[in-house]
Amino acid sequence: MKRLLKNIPLLICCVLICTIVASGLTGCITKTVTVSQGTTNAETVALTVVKGTQTKTLTMADIEALPAISDSTGDITSAGTIEGPFQYKGVAVSDILNAVGGITADEAVRITAKDNYTMTFSYAQIANGGEFITYDSTTGKEVAPSGKVTVFLAYEKDGKAIDDSIGPLRTIIMAPGQLTDGHWNVKWTTKIEVISVQKAWNLTLQGAINQDMDKATFESGVAPGCHGINWTDAQGHIWTGMPLWYLIGWVDNSTTMDYSDALADQGYEIHVANSNGDIAMYTSQFVKRNDNLIIAYQVDGQPLSGAQWPLALVGSAVDQQHQISGIVKIRLIFPSTTSTTP
Repeated sequence: MKRLLKNIPLLICCVLICTIVASGLTGCITKTVTVSQGTTNAETVALTVVKGTQTKTLTMADIEALPAISDSTGDITSAGTIEGPFQYKGVAVSDILNAVGGITADEAVRITAKDNYTMTFSYAQIANGGEFITYDSTTGKEVAPSGKVTVFLAYEKDGKAIDDSIGPLRTIIMAPGQLTDGHWNVKWTTKIEVISVQKAWNLTLQGAINQDMDKATFESGVAPGCHGINWTDAQGHIWTGMPLWYLIGWVDNSTTMDYSDALADQGYEIHVANSNGDIAMYTSQFVKRNDNLIIAYQVDGQPLSGAQWPLALVGSAVDQQHQISGIVKIRLIFPSTTSTTP
């Protein structure tokens, strides 16, 4: 199983830092954001912190006045590329949350960038750095944490203020001397919200290889600049998710995240199933790069609920016979003569 999908708790919108290629599945392009030259003025509002009816605004001067964290850490991409470690300085998110009364075990934290990219962290992640995977900074192999892991807002990198290309504030996971998965990082961080805990879920993907995709990984894939797509139904409700074919590309051949047009043309069955045993069946030729078949996780900006939770198949190409919700598995069934090795 790829490291991106191992033991990751609840999520949400990768941060996945990657680059889209012709397959459409090897990564995401970060949404272009117009930024000013230089860093944020010390007296300009740099961060908004929200909990319920409470809203606090902090300038860079306010943030730099809080107890600082200073140590080296880095990250590793889903492709295994190591970045860092670098020397960072910043403030623990838990200290920033004190401005609105902190966080309880029944709450989570949603961090938003100015391009509207979001990532959600659990209470355990914010309170004590739990649930993160750490890696050796040289080999990239998974290892036990060597020190306290902390979610923090960095404002300095290698002794210099973080510039507007990724800052002036960037959410980083501090694992001293080690690496964490890069999709947790949120550049251009502008907002921190305390929210109610959302139920975790996993989507099982079965094909040439098998993967379990958790909520966090799915959400990172639908973030702005990634594979997210919206569809408005006849009642005016806006559904948000990613095209079914993107998810198929995770497991249709032995190269993860590399959708195969050739295999789709040869033909195989796609079974979209829920926990009740209901199945919607499609052919690979029909699904091939069809953006009108969407696996949605939100409607009108809110998580799906009731029988629809956690995922529903929607879109203009979904007829009444193929409607299905409560999706937990997508399975590919190949003819016995098909080779799924590139």
